[in-house]
Amino acid sequence: MTAGDFIVVGVDGSDASARALQWALAEGRRRDVPVHAVMAWESHAVLGGPAPLLMRPELAPHHAREQHWKELNQVVRRCTGGEPVPEVHIELVEGRAAEVLVNRSAHAAMLVLGDRGRGRVTDAVLGGTALRAIHRARCPVVVIPKGMPEQGGRSEPDGLEAIDPVLG
Repeated sequence: MTAGDFIVVGVDGSDASARALQWALAEGRRRDVPVHAVMAWESHAVLGGPAPLLMRPELAPHHAREQHWKELNQVVRRCTGGEPVPEVHIELVEGRAAEVLVNRSAHAAMLVLGDRGRGRVTDAVLGGTALRAIHRARCPVVVIPKGMPEQGGRSEPDGLEAIDPVLG
């Protein structure tokens, strides 16, 4: 692939990331380019011996990775169901979300993110991952706020109509 011929979208399982994925799929369809749905994850297992894993086996890295993979596939299936979609690549990458997305943005046409994800500060105006990615991305970044049409359609503020620039 050459620079700028695909769209990267960050997916974390949140409603905001599902909106971003839906928007990216519609934009990918419009531009006729593939969409790369990327989920980053970090292992939080304590690997100081077998006891922590025996007490909470779901913390084992291979179990956590498996769970994230299932979640990513479910979100992509839910967002692509029933509509024609562009080529979709699904990637699960171990690492900090902002760093992974910034790296993936290096050759992308755009990076698409939800306005907030599953972080600890869910009431922030813009999520921490989105904020870090905006400042460090190597391509244009589109942040999809709550209230955007689900399939990336153009919406006008209440009471306004789109005006055709040729016809007025």
